[in-house]
Amino acid sequence: MRKLTALLLVAGLLSVALLSGRPPPPLRLDDRPLLPRAGLLKALFKAQLGLVADYFWVMTINRVGAASTVSEYRDIYYYADLTTDLDPRFAKVYTFAGITIPIHLGREQYANVEESSRILRKGIANTPEDKRIHFQLAYNLMFFERRYREAAAIVEELAREPGAPEWYSGLATRLYAQAGEFETSLSLAQMLRDSAEDEETRTYYERRVNEILQEQLLQQLDEALQRHKARTGQLPGSLEALVSSGDLSELPGDPLGGKLFLGDDGRAYSTAARFRLELIHNEKTSDGKRLVPKPMDAKNHESPQP
Repeated sequence: MRKLTALLLVAGLLSVALLSGRPPPPLRLDDRPLLPRAGLLKALFKAQLGLVADYFWVMTINRVGAASTVSEYRDIYYYADLTTDLDPRFAKVYTFAGITIPIHLGREQYANVEESSRILRKGIANTPEDKRIHFQLAYNLMFFERRYREAAAIVEELAREPGAPEWYSGLATRLYAQAGEFETSLSLAQMLRDSAEDEETRTYYERRVNEILQEQLLQQLDEALQRHKARTGQLPGSLEALVSSGDLSELPGDPLGGKLFLGDDGRAYSTAARFRLELIHNEKTSDGKRLVPKPMDAKNHESPQP
């Protein structure tokens, strides 16, 4: 009996040593790590399936510690996928892998986004009650994939959950507006305004209604600017010039009461809002030009208010 106990102790210490050290590179098949099939593991270790799932969860974490390249971070997906095939209710694996897998390549370009979103969608299918997974997928959709409408629908649904942060609803309206879904965004903002139980919330959504109307107008002006540029080869010197050139019948009024002007980046802005109603404001595009104007981008205009 003592001999068996000693052997088990030695085996346990060896297991700890193996798992605590830097993991060796996995064997590979084409562009993915060579891992056992979940069906085989289920058949072989039916009585110890939870333990096997825990083992591959530890291996998933170890792959993060060993990863330094795009493909090595992509490997995390395959370990997490196997772990959750063995235990589909292992909720933390989905969020951990979804957050870890994407890699920033620079200039707002990301790798492994598809794998990240895939494991998160799997998590939603198997553990729909874990709202962290839902929000992480919405994050992927809004920041990596620029699929604003789908992200907005997820956030809008999350906003209906008991105890959801109040800013979820505002984020949903912003996402719908950025997706060009102005009618949906406007309807949601108006509903939130009309159902508000206090004056502060009502005032917030009243302004959001006007921000949505303003962004819709600014996008229409952007389109007129691009039509002018396509016809003449250059942008006009001001928004007022769009009227004299016939690209607009008149310069409309700003729903927020500001003065509309042409920014240095060739887009329309208003002095009534510091930024456009857009979620992502990259400081630079791939060619190095600014997307978001500083408050004094336009000459002879007052600094926009926050």
